[in-house]
Amino acid sequence: MIMILSGIWACDAYREEEYEVQEKLVSSYTQYGVYTYTVPVTEANPLYAKGTILEMGKPAYFLTVSPIIDVSFTYRLESTDSADISVERETMIVATSKEVAEGEEKIFWQKELPLKSEGFDKINNGEIVTSNYSLNISEVQSMVKGVQDQLKYPQDATIEVVTRVYYDGKINGEDVEGIEEFSMPIAISSSYYQIPEEIEFSEDTNKYKKVRVKKDPSLSTIKMPLSLFLFSMVLIGTTLPFMNMSSVEPAYIEKLEKERRYSSFKDFISKGKLPEKRGSLLEVEISSLQELIDAAVDTNSRTIYDQEAGTYFMIHNNALYIFYDI
Repeated sequence: MIMILSGIWACDAYREEEYEVQEKLVSSYTQYGVYTYTVPVTEANPLYAKGTILEMGKPAYFLTVSPIIDVSFTYRLESTDSADISVERETMIVATSKEVAEGEEKIFWQKELPLKSEGFDKINNGEIVTSNYSLNISEVQSMVKGVQDQLKYPQDATIEVVTRVYYDGKINGEDVEGIEEFSMPIAISSSYYQIPEEIEFSEDTNKYKKVRVKKDPSLSTIKMPLSLFLFSMVLIGTTLPFMNMSSVEPAYIEKLEKERRYSSFKDFISKGKLPEKRGSLLEVEISSLQELIDAAVDTNSRTIYDQEAGTYFMIHNNALYIFYDI
């Protein structure tokens, strides 16, 4: 009987479907922000004729020659499926003074100067919205110096143009709202200022879901039942001449059957004990081990097996989910 049962177990174990938990990407979108700028020559100077337009990427722009820059900011959102959102933009100058204190960089002071605010624009997947404005660098320099003089704190400050994008709507069929910031740094000295040549940003947002995925069968799956099958053949061959096989206890057969039936769940189960004091927990009885494990995976929990009590359970949000293995 043992040989027959173990042989059946070995065959069933090989055919048994085993699963593992994987994270599956279910939604994804990327936000893009791009700054471009030009610098017009507005003051008489020995280098350029007035009205000349200086392009991006020069090593420096002189304050006495070109104190004003014309900025364009472009925003778009691309999703894996669809997007229908409202976009509001708020642009400001942010001056920040930092120093290293106690081994880490800390902000000593920060001041925001509103520059431009624009109402909602409706955009779909891949469409763009653009903001255009001019910025007087000399005025920004004067603002920073005024703060430094009032604080009697001459430490240099970093200057950034920050565009804050508020978005709200549906992305890939789901309701989404959020805020994203894009910044353009400007380094200002006493006589000139510098801006990076390429100022492009992208921010990915990915949403994953835990799913149970079928595993390919392997030899290790049948190692235990196959070993039992081979051992039982050897045992029968050595004892058959001396004694008749006694009948196998039904309880033992039932135990083997349960082990076979639940073998595909072993990666999702840990051994443990039911809490002795569980009166404060809401008890929810689950009708099958499969349903209990699915619930545990969905809630990022672990299924526990109390061998003495013969029960499988998990605890989530003050509720005890339990399967009585009777």
